[in-house]
Amino acid sequence: MKATNLALTLALLSGGVSAQTPPPAPSTASDPGEPLPSGAPTNDYELSAWCYGALDEYLVVYQKVKPDLRDIDRMWGSSVPNEKEPYASDMAAARKELKVLSGAVMAAEKASPVAIAPHGVDAVKKGRSIWTPAETKTSRELARAWLSWGLPDKCDSTARNLTANAAVLGAALKYNTPDPVAPPAAPAPTDTTPTAPPPEATPTAPPT
Repeated sequence: MKATNLALTLALLSGGVSAQTPPPAPSTASDPGEPLPSGAPTNDYELSAWCYGALDEYLVVYQKVKPDLRDIDRMWGSSVPNEKEPYASDMAAARKELKVLSGAVMAAEKASPVAIAPHGVDAVKKGRSIWTPAETKTSRELARAWLSWGLPDKCDSTARNLTANAAVLGAALKYNTPDPVAPPAAPAPTDTTPTAPPPEATPTAPPT
């Protein structure tokens, strides 16, 4: 996905970045990737749900800022000139990653012996809420915040680890649960139809 620059986002939200500042430079091979922000969940399930919320809201924001993204690309140039939708490949990658996160969350909920979905719902809301400060700004500022954001690297590795562990846990739970005992077969029904009495013998007439 596109380059990430959390410092730029924070500066933007505090009013320290000019509208004329160019978008973030492309990442390099030595770029360690975006770290998790403070306050992100620590356990794998809630972190995966948090990442889902943050990424899903990122896709929602994209629909709002597309006109500004086109303007910014015209001003500073784009690595993919004349593309029908701005950052189309990034959006395809984001939607694919969203399925990975969603699958991990659902697998964990299915494998858990206790109800954990309420915690997941709260984590999704917290993930979405990271966009709240930017969404109070102008559309151009929101677009620049969108350009500078990237999904933390730990989201993908955590989700994949969660999916693998959920599969193991689910198999263990199934192994430890005895198969239900089939009820004994019902006895064959007894024929209660009364038997007709044998016909009475017809007396033979005496010889004449």
